[in-house]
Amino acid sequence: MTAPQVRGRDTFGVAKDFLETQHGELGCRYCHKGKNVDDEDEAHVGLVKDPSEEGGGGVCKECHEEITSTFKDSMHYTLNGIMDIVLTISKPNKIEDTLLPAAWKLDCNECHTSCGSCHVAWPHVAKGGLIDRHRFLKKPPMEKTCYACHGSRYAGEYMGLLGETADVHYEKLQMECYDCHKGEQLHNTQPKGVKRHYATTTPRCEDCHPDAKPGNSRVAMHNAHEENELACTVCHSNTYFNCQNCHVSLDVKEKGKIKVIFPSDPLYTFKIGRNIDIQPGNPYKYNLVRHTPMLKNSLASLRYFQFTITGKPGPEDLIANWDALPTWNSANPHNVQKRTPQNRSCNSCHGVKELFLTKDDIKPEDPKANYKVAVDKVPPKIEE
Repeated sequence: MTAPQVRGRDTFGVAKDFLETQHGELGCRYCHKGKNVDDEDEAHVGLVKDPSEEGGGGVCKECHEEITSTFKDSMHYTLNGIMDIVLTISKPNKIEDTLLPAAWKLDCNECHTSCGSCHVAWPHVAKGGLIDRHRFLKKPPMEKTCYACHGSRYAGEYMGLLGETADVHYEKLQMECYDCHKGEQLHNTQPKGVKRHYATTTPRCEDCHPDAKPGNSRVAMHNAHEENELACTVCHSNTYFNCQNCHVSLDVKEKGKIKVIFPSDPLYTFKIGRNIDIQPGNPYKYNLVRHTPMLKNSLASLRYFQFTITGKPGPEDLIANWDALPTWNSANPHNVQKRTPQNRSCNSCHGVKELFLTKDDIKPEDPKANYKVAVDKVPPKIEE
C-alpha cells in the first residue's frame, strides 16, 4: 500500500516527513481502518483511534512481537498492582456484583497505557493528542508521557515543584526517567506474574553507586548500618508530598443533591517506617513511607449510583476488608540530594521522633495494617 497523497493544508496535524517513514508508507487505513472515501463521516466508520491498544499490542505486534509478547502482561498495560489492591480491600464482596468494574473502566483504567500512548500520542489520561505530529518516537519525551501519569508526585518532586528540593540527578545531570527505568523494564514486568509494583525488579542506587554499599564504602555513615537495613532515601531524600485523605468523590446520600467532596490540604512530610513487604527489589528493613489517597468511605458513592442505575443498591460496606492493607506504604521519593537535614550527623536522625512513623501518627479511622508499618521504637540519641 502506497502512502496517501495528502495536500499540505490537509495533513490534519500529521508531519509531511512522517509519510516518508516506514510507518507512514503503510497508509492511514492500514492501522486506523475506516473507509477511503471523501465524505468525512463515512470515512470514519470503523475508525480505530488507538490501533496499538487491543491485546497490549494491536497492530504493532505484527512487526514488534518480541516487545508486545511481554508488554501485554506488563503493569503499564494491565495495572495489576492497583487491581490487586481493589480486589483485596473489597473482599468478601463479589466484584462483579458491584460498580467497581465500571468505575475501573471509566476512571482507574485511564492510567493504563498502550504502545501508541507513549510512542505516538499523549497517554489516554492526559487527553493531549499527538506528541509530535504522528512521528514515532523511540524514546518518548518524559514531560509528555511519563509525567502525564506520574506527575502528581514523582515528576513534581524530581523537578523540585513539590517539597523542599529537586532531585540531584535532574538538577545537576538532567537525567531523564529512562536513564534509570529502561525500556526492557517498562515493557516486561519481572518477576513474571507479580501483582504489586514494589515487588518488581527495579533499578537500585547501588547499580550506579557500588562504593556506597554498606560495609564497602569510603563514607563512614554508610557503614554504620547493616546491608539492607535502611533504604538509601532514608538518608538522602527530603520532605515529600502526601495525599492526606482521598481523591475527589461524590456524595449522593441526600436525594436530589450531589455534593463534591474534595481532599483535604496536601501533607508535606518525611516519615521512616517499617517495610512489611520485603522483596528482592525492595529488601530494606526500613523505608520512607507515603500516605496514599484512600479513606474507608472513598467509594461509598458507588452504592448509590448502583441503586440509580440498577434499582438495587450495592454492598453496604464496599470496602469490607479495609484493615487488610496499610495507607502508609513504602515510598521512593524522587528528590535525592547528597546532603540532607537528617544526614548531617547521627543525631540529626536518631532520637528525632518527628522523622519516624509511630503509633501516634495513626488516626483511629486508619486501617489497622498501618500499625504494622509504624516503628516500634525510635532509635535513641548516640553519645558523640
